[in-house]
Amino acid sequence: MDNNSIYYRDKAVVLIYHNISNRINNCLSISPNKFESHLKELKNKKFNIIKLRQLLDAMAGKSKLPPNAVVITFDDGIKSFYSYAYPILKKYNMPAVNFIITSTTESIKSSSNKIQFLTPPEIKEMYKSGLVDIQSHTHDNHNLVYIDPYLNKKGSLAHRIYDEIKGYESEENYIKRIRYDLKKSREIIYKYIGEYPDVLSFPFGHFNNRVINISESCGFKYFITINEGVNQENSNSKIVLRIGHTFLNADKLIQKIIKVTKNNNT
Repeated sequence: MDNNSIYYRDKAVVLIYHNISNRINNCLSISPNKFESHLKELKNKKFNIIKLRQLLDAMAGKSKLPPNAVVITFDDGIKSFYSYAYPILKKYNMPAVNFIITSTTESIKSSSNKIQFLTPPEIKEMYKSGLVDIQSHTHDNHNLVYIDPYLNKKGSLAHRIYDEIKGYESEENYIKRIRYDLKKSREIIYKYIGEYPDVLSFPFGHFNNRVINISESCGFKYFITINEGVNQENSNSKIVLRIGHTFLNADKLIQKIIKVTKNNNT
């Protein structure tokens, strides 16, 4: 690779996507054409799209990262990933990982805005392709709940639930709820792909040391956030940083990646 095409070394940027749709009604959606333009520009500008596992191994000091390393991630296990993203990923031969909410993939229920979710056969097909990894976004704790008498809301995975009548969820019940949820998620994903997931994406990006400790006791080793930043080779970190960007066109995306990596030089 020409040195003029190398923007950074020994680190990786992780991109976060959610829904792909031609009907853009929120900041978490991106059109198929725009998503493809992102991948096309990354390829043209000599970025190396790597698997999440390659990044995790490099962070643990087990391997080296290629220059201009980028990881593509999707949250929520939305069906549009199979309908739109997967064909585009195959076209450009680029890997990605999807963090699925296993209660939705088991029941195939739709949310209030008619979003559909991946089915087990779709998950199995994509995993067998070698391009798509499947990891956890909880079983059924992707919810905002009251966490105090002031009715502030945060993610149910990382916080005890507050009820105006019953008060706070006990610490014991909280731990039982989270352990059940995460073990259930791991069991279902194992049923789909024959491997237990060891990476957990925190719903809404909400996390703390307590939920990390509980998650580790359930078998998770790495944790995906929405905190913006760059992931460094040999960092020995179990926390993965990402950047949000769905509102950016392809040129602006490249500029943001380069800017973030320069701001995080070590």
